[in-house]
Amino acid sequence: MTTMTKNTRWFVLVVAAQAVFLLGWAGWHEHVRTNAPVILLKTRPVDPRDLLRGDYMILGYDIGAVKPPEGVHDGYEFWVRLGKLDGYHVAVAASVEKPEVLAGEVLVRATKGARGAEYGIENYYVPEGKGTPTFAKIEVEASVSPTHRLHIKRVLLDEKAYP
Repeated sequence: MTTMTKNTRWFVLVVAAQAVFLLGWAGWHEHVRTNAPVILLKTRPVDPRDLLRGDYMILGYDIGAVKPPEGVHDGYEFWVRLGKLDGYHVAVAASVEKPEVLAGEVLVRATKGARGAEYGIENYYVPEGKGTPTFAKIEVEASVSPTHRLHIKRVLLDEKAYP
């Protein structure tokens, strides 16, 4: 077997491994978006545009106002229990240790950030060419993954799916 053949095999193997990884990663996220429980969150825009990144919105959530537990430093994770109130999920309690969840509650992970609790769904990129939307009311339907992470499923502007 020549060196060129060995190099070609390694190249094909590395490219195939990367393709399998990317397809698996995309498949996992699609599975979460379609099959995970969905919650509705009260939302408000924080910053509608950044000239360097294009059109996007930084979203603030009422659940972001939960006070992180004592001793949690910036960048560290903690748990937040969400309960349903008036059709929306709201923060009930936060803790360092994984708590027991009561009936009707959802458990999610948060990180202590500059604006309080952050869930990884604060940035929403507006599709190219759509421009920054105008609206009176904004809500987010978020999927809760099996790992207790939130993922934006749909953005609702004035109760209509956007875009």
